[in-house]
Amino acid sequence: MKKLTAIALLSLSLNASVLGQRINFGAHVKDEAITLTIVNNPLGLNFNDQQRVIVVGDPTPVVIGINDNPTIVIEIDAPIEYDLTAEFSWTPGLYLGIDTGITVPFNLNFAYNNTGELSDIDRRLAAVQVPSAFRTVTLPVRRRTAGGPPLPPPTPDHQGFIRQRGKAYFYIYGSLGPIPNNIRSGNYTGEINLFINYNENNF
Repeated sequence: MKKLTAIALLSLSLNASVLGQRINFGAHVKDEAITLTIVNNPLGLNFNDQQRVIVVGDPTPVVIGINDNPTIVIEIDAPIEYDLTAEFSWTPGLYLGIDTGITVPFNLNFAYNNTGELSDIDRRLAAVQVPSAFRTVTLPVRRRTAGGPPLPPPTPDHQGFIRQRGKAYFYIYGSLGPIPNNIRSGNYTGEINLFINYNENNF
C-alpha cells in the first residue's frame, strides 16, 4: 500500500453584509508511478463563481453541483491494474481566525469516474456520486467488467516493459450555508484533506 496526499485549505472572507470565499486546493504526489493533476479549478472551489454575492444571514445554502463549472476535477494517471483508496476529511464549518464559537457550515460532496469516457461532460454524467455519509471509497483505476472471467495477473516488471496506464477522476463540490446572522466580518478558514492510497496488485 502506498500513499499520496492532496491538501486543500478552505478559506472565507466576510466583509460587512457580503461574503466571498474560496477553497484552495493543492496536490502533492510522492511517487513516480502515479500522477495527480487538478484539471479544473486548480485555484480552488470558489462559491462566488456559483453565486456572485453571498449575504450574511442568507438562509439558502450556496450549492455547487457535480455538473457546475466551479467543481474541482482531479485526474489520477496510474498503472491500470492499481486500486485506489481515496479518503476525504474536512472541517464541517469555516472558522474565524479567533475562536468566536460561530462557524459557517460547509458540506463536502465528492464523486469519481473510472470508466474511460473521452469528454469531461460524459465523465461527469457517468460519475458515481458517493453518499454524503461516506468519506472513503476504493476503486480500480479502470472499472473491471462484471460477469466475465477474472483478468490475468499483471505482467511482472522487466527491462523494456511499459505498464498500461489509465485515468480515474475525482470531483469535489459541495454547499456553503445557511449563512449565520450573527457572524463577524473577517477571514474564515477550514481544511480539506484528500489521502490517496493505492495497491499495485502485484502477485
